[in-house]
Amino acid sequence: MTNYRRLLSSRHKIAGFSLLELLIALFILQLIVAPVYLMFTESQKIMFKAADTLTAAHLASSLIASLRNSKVEILRDQPLEDDIRLTAPLDLESLGVLPVPAEFTRKLQILSVDLAGKEGGPYYLVEVQISWFNRKTSTPVEYIVRDLLRGKK
Repeated sequence: MTNYRRLLSSRHKIAGFSLLELLIALFILQLIVAPVYLMFTESQKIMFKAADTLTAAHLASSLIASLRNSKVEILRDQPLEDDIRLTAPLDLESLGVLPVPAEFTRKLQILSVDLAGKEGGPYYLVEVQISWFNRKTSTPVEYIVRDLLRGKK
């Protein structure tokens, strides 16, 4: 009977985990899971930033492309102004440009540029500013595109 109890008690000790073993296992698991979690959250931030920057690039380039493809007579000096406040012939409807999504703002500025001795002028520096707030940090972000367009005398 004594041998049976000794065998039973030794099996009982082998079959279970001590609290210390469980704590060590949880610590090792945490060392593996934490970096993986951080990697996924950083990936999400990068994807949001890339998507917003791509949208901003599209919004800016569509306005500049529309100005480039429109009649050159419409080019004139234009102070920096929200695109929804532009007047004809530079308003969005006349240019055939869609308005920006609610979370973005787009501003347009056109400046005449004197390129002395350069044929084919006058020239205009077009600047489009796209602004929005970062989805995660709520900090303001600005994307600026400049292009040189040739007008007509």
